[in-house]
Amino acid sequence: MENLEAAVQCALSSSSNAEMKTQATQYCEQIKSSNDGWQLCLNLFIKTPPSTPEVRYFALQVVEETIRNRTNILDKTQQDLIKQTLWEWIKTSLDANEKPFIKNKLAQAIVQIFKIQYPENWPTFFDDLIGLVEQAMSTPRSEIIVDFFLRVCSTIDEEVVSLLINRTDNELQKNTFIKDTMREGAVMKLVEYWFKILMANCQTNPAISNKCLNIIGQYVMWIDIKLIVTDTFMTALYQFMNVEDLRMAATECLCSIISKGMRPLEKLQLIQLLNIPNLLGQLKFDNIDFEEQIAKLINLLGVELTSICEDVKDVPEAKTLTYGYIQTLFPYMLKLLANEYDDTSSALFPFVTSYTNLLKQQKKINFADIPNFQQDILELLKVVISKMKYDEDIEFSFGEDEDEALFIEMRKSLKVFYDALFAIDENICTQTVFSVISSTFDRINIEKVDGSNVSLNSSISATWSEAELALYLIFIFGESKRSTLNYEPGGVFYQMIEKMFQSNVIYYPHNSIPIMYFEIITRYTNFFDIHNQFIPNVLEGFVCSRGLHNSEIIIRTRLNYLFARFVKAMKVKLAPFVQTVLTNIQTLLIIQPTPVTLNVLNSQSYNDLYLFEAVGTLISLDAIPLEQQSEYLGTIIQPMLNTIDEIISKSLYQMDNPKNMQFTHQLNHIIHAIGSIGHSFPHINLLQSNITPPWIAIYNKTIETMIVVLERLSDQSSIRESVRYIFQRLIPCMGNEIVKFIIPVMNGGLLTKCSKNELSSLLTSFFDLIIHKFKNNALPIMNELLYPIVERVFIFLNQPANGTDEIISMFELRRAYMNFLGNIFTSSLQNVLISENNNRHLPMIMESIVHCARDSADVQSQRAALSVLAKMVNVWGGITEDTSIPGFADFIYQQIVTIIFEIVMKDGFNFQSAETLLILNEISNLHLTILQKQGVKYAQYLLSYFFPSINCPSQAASDFVNAMQNSDKKTFSKYLKVCKI
Repeated sequence: MENLEAAVQCALSSSSNAEMKTQATQYCEQIKSSNDGWQLCLNLFIKTPPSTPEVRYFALQVVEETIRNRTNILDKTQQDLIKQTLWEWIKTSLDANEKPFIKNKLAQAIVQIFKIQYPENWPTFFDDLIGLVEQAMSTPRSEIIVDFFLRVCSTIDEEVVSLLINRTDNELQKNTFIKDTMREGAVMKLVEYWFKILMANCQTNPAISNKCLNIIGQYVMWIDIKLIVTDTFMTALYQFMNVEDLRMAATECLCSIISKGMRPLEKLQLIQLLNIPNLLGQLKFDNIDFEEQIAKLINLLGVELTSICEDVKDVPEAKTLTYGYIQTLFPYMLKLLANEYDDTSSALFPFVTSYTNLLKQQKKINFADIPNFQQDILELLKVVISKMKYDEDIEFSFGEDEDEALFIEMRKSLKVFYDALFAIDENICTQTVFSVISSTFDRINIEKVDGSNVSLNSSISATWSEAELALYLIFIFGESKRSTLNYEPGGVFYQMIEKMFQSNVIYYPHNSIPIMYFEIITRYTNFFDIHNQFIPNVLEGFVCSRGLHNSEIIIRTRLNYLFARFVKAMKVKLAPFVQTVLTNIQTLLIIQPTPVTLNVLNSQSYNDLYLFEAVGTLISLDAIPLEQQSEYLGTIIQPMLNTIDEIISKSLYQMDNPKNMQFTHQLNHIIHAIGSIGHSFPHINLLQSNITPPWIAIYNKTIETMIVVLERLSDQSSIRESVRYIFQRLIPCMGNEIVKFIIPVMNGGLLTKCSKNELSSLLTSFFDLIIHKFKNNALPIMNELLYPIVERVFIFLNQPANGTDEIISMFELRRAYMNFLGNIFTSSLQNVLISENNNRHLPMIMESIVHCARDSADVQSQRAALSVLAKMVNVWGGITEDTSIPGFADFIYQQIVTIIFEIVMKDGFNFQSAETLLILNEISNLHLTILQKQGVKYAQYLLSYFFPSINCPSQAASDFVNAMQNSDKKTFSKYLKVCKI
């Protein structure tokens, strides 16, 4: 025993030698798993003098786990030995200083024996347990034994009743038998004794009384409720709810009583008996936690009642009683829903949900059961709106603070209630919301002196949270209305917007205002399309110090996006304002050097690109003459190009170092900005005039500058990414004018210096765009770039892939490569593969496609490769000179046919997986494409040569060919799943 004690102490000690600790742990595990280890541990637990609590806990845990999990090694005599030893120790040695974790484990051990022996071998368990308490009454050990008695009672519920624990069928059967036996007599004794303990300790020992109340709450769920709901107990329980030390547990106990599963009419009868509204009127709402607990009680009762409404709808008297009870409860729900603490309010959300659902049902029958529904809706909506308001003392942080994030989540829930109430009675809700908005803006009267300056005569008596709430209510107003939003003058929404502008709330000095203000503007652009007299107000707000010039980066970033959305939506109406807007934001279009590290540079995003997109949209509006567009563009872009020229000509970028890459960062930012402007210009082929627009010359100059930048800084991945970005965004507006720059930019580093991931992006986005945009005009480009592209692909694919990330990256490149080749055929550019430049490389390219088709480790690449092979066969697989190329027929029979059979015959090919079905579809398509192009020659080849070479039975071979000749792609794919080749 001494060895075990020392081993446990060593295993648990943080200062033990690592090797000794390992040995000690191993020894302890051996004791745990041995058949007689429990005996050693039982003696260690009760030994005198006692060991440390940690050692004794280990010992008791071994005993308890043996009883729980290894009953088969304990005979009746050994069970009794454990029972008698522990029982005697409890009677004589359990003291007040015992650690709670040991008391709990001791209760668990006793309950495990109880589960094995009750009722057959320990029928007197509850008498013995109560007797243990009786013997200790009026002695110093009374409190200790009562505490242990309650722990055992609680543990019995956890081990026998709790639904939170997964149990075997045998366990469930045994537990049901135990509960049924307990109900026959033991439960009555326990309830009587709990009440006795409760009343004896309620004034002197609230801890014991609270434990007692918790246990009653546990047991009421499965015992006869009449044992609990008695005049004596309920009178005491309601008294306890006004006792500070007892009211939390008493309320929780009451909740458990209400939660008990019962038939609807029986539950209604119980609720009527409990008369909780009368109780609520007598309670003191003077504590945050208690108010939350009462909110949970009201919520539970409300949900129960709304559920009963549906069940008793055909029982008039019960229905009237239920609805009346809900109405009695309603004011208490409103009171706590309006509580300043959100946890208290949130506790009532299920009741609010149930009640609004009930109102929706009532609407179908004209609110026959809730005649004062309009008053209910009005009062509930007022509370919901008040709870939507920010706490005035909150540190507004755009949702980044934890408390604010929780409020935003709660506001989303409140919005659901708000929408539900609108669906029930839109008129009342509209009037209520308008009243709140109107009264708020009436208390905000901000006068401007000029521009963004606010007059000292301004009058603001509304708080920032009230102003924000008014804006939020406008923002969600359109979502909540079921009918089409009415934009007519004199309408409610028109008045809301009019008051918003009249108040000049955008100038309210709080950071919560600008984003919500402009979210409204952007959401309701249709309103401004009709009432364009307000457009100057909108634009004035955007260009003021509270708008795009805002000092807060978070606000500015969001407003850049919202401004771009507004401009895009309203561009037909904005031509008269372009010059004014550009003048007011010109300082925002100057890109200054910003110190950033190399790591930040390579993952940098720019928060003002939407602003540049908006500028591009404004200066290229159809209503602005092309010459004026060009003048605007030059005014904006030329200073940027001058900055680039200065950085390049003075080699300022060479001053950059990994800790400060400011000039490279400035170059990237400028290139992205110009690309964003160009992205908003119209597609050149959509212009009405056939004349080349004058701004093309500016973009030509821009691209020439980009090539110079790339040649100087081609080793910088961020520069390569930026140049690719601007090229992709200028292609639509420059059209064929950009074609002449593609090869120089590729040779300048975009292709020759690219990384594996960059090459994947080039293949999937850049070259894909070039091929689809320019079609035949792309032929000279692809003719010159095809082999450099393929060569670059092979360089990366031939490198060893170490680690998961590299393998994924390699698969992505293969996929991109296959899709690139597929796009060449889809766009009828296949002649580039057999041109004088490239025909000598075709065998290598074909072999690479076959290699991908063979590799089932990368199913997506395999599928893409099979698709490319089908496209090649479709173009070059004919039997005449004009439908084939030299040597391709041999490639079909020697390579393609072999591989499409090899794939499905390979071990591990799973015909049932979704990915495999996709591969079968491609193989089916490939077979049928070869048959279409080669005709009977393919069928004869299979029957005369291929199938005999793999020892395929002749009947199976004939069946295969017949199926192939008489099926479409889908049918043949299904055949491939079941064929016997």
